[in-house]
Amino acid sequence: MEFSADRDTMLAEVTAAARVSESKSTQPILTHLLLDASGTGAVTITGTDLNRTIRTECPAQVTTAGTVAVPSQKFLSYLKLLPSGPVHLKGLANDHVQVHAGKSKTRMASRAASGFPTISTPPANSVQLSSRVLRTLIRQSIFAVATADDRHLLKAALLLLRPDRAGMVATDGHRLSFVVVPDDGIAVQGVQKSLLPRECLTDLLSLLSSTKEEAVYFSEDDATLYFQIGPRLLSVRKLVGRFPDYEAILPKGMPNSMVLRSAELMSSIQRVLEFSDERSNGVKFHLADNTLKISSSAPDRGESEETLAVSYSAEPITIGFNGNYLVEFLRTIGDKGSMRLSLKDSISAGLLVPENLSGEFQQQYVVMPMRI
Repeated sequence: MEFSADRDTMLAEVTAAARVSESKSTQPILTHLLLDASGTGAVTITGTDLNRTIRTECPAQVTTAGTVAVPSQKFLSYLKLLPSGPVHLKGLANDHVQVHAGKSKTRMASRAASGFPTISTPPANSVQLSSRVLRTLIRQSIFAVATADDRHLLKAALLLLRPDRAGMVATDGHRLSFVVVPDDGIAVQGVQKSLLPRECLTDLLSLLSSTKEEAVYFSEDDATLYFQIGPRLLSVRKLVGRFPDYEAILPKGMPNSMVLRSAELMSSIQRVLEFSDERSNGVKFHLADNTLKISSSAPDRGESEETLAVSYSAEPITIGFNGNYLVEFLRTIGDKGSMRLSLKDSISAGLLVPENLSGEFQQQYVVMPMRI
């Protein structure tokens, strides 16, 4: 095998593929990238941990066709140190490759490509999604996906595709985010539901942030989800199971509500959190007489209280929340408009709904109360 490619272009594609390659593994081949120079105008680069695979292409001048597996992290770190310009790579005997760029010439250990796992190919039929829509869905949802839970389905988000909109649901059992983005170009019948593991979400955000492609082509078979973004294909093993019934969790009949500025609410909670118990991160909301008081206290820290003016004249309500759960959501909204906070009573879940987002997306965020 022998080919030449532009260093900057190859670095971008190797970086993309290497994010799913393992740094350590009981199967050493999984710490490698597969370089396939079987074609004439490009080299295919593949990384996998068996659950996730990223396959991409780099334009190249192929002199001799062939395949080889190179150590992903070593190859990536070496490419980063090379200057811009052509990089020449040649397979050598005894499981080595030669990398030549400018005045640098390196002999790097490699492995036979025959030991690399077989990678599945996506089905012919796919659904075209807007990159902007998918990025918005993930950005507004990923914070609510469980990171450590025995219920593995909570470590995933539910993607909902309809002909006129796309949605995503995420929950860790203590909170739930449901976001919808209008999109009239989704060619599906009825509702198509797919579970996207948390690692899939982070991979997609990384791939979407490093490309100018406006479309994502999504498909699936019985075992795998596929996302084609330009030359890059992300394949993810499917999770098996039933996601919680999010429609039953979304609260209804919330008689007590008020509108606050999102940035002001977040800043107030952040200041109060400095004096909350570090294990629970609990903050107390007290509503009465057109005033919302947010407070916290801890014996070893002190206490803090913030007072916000609101339009509220119903019966007083005192309720506790995990302040970090509120801040993580509000941080995704930033200073975009206002936030409607709705409460039923002091023991039921609270509902936050962003307002004045100019139709970019609609979101409902449910947070379970806590005893303080």
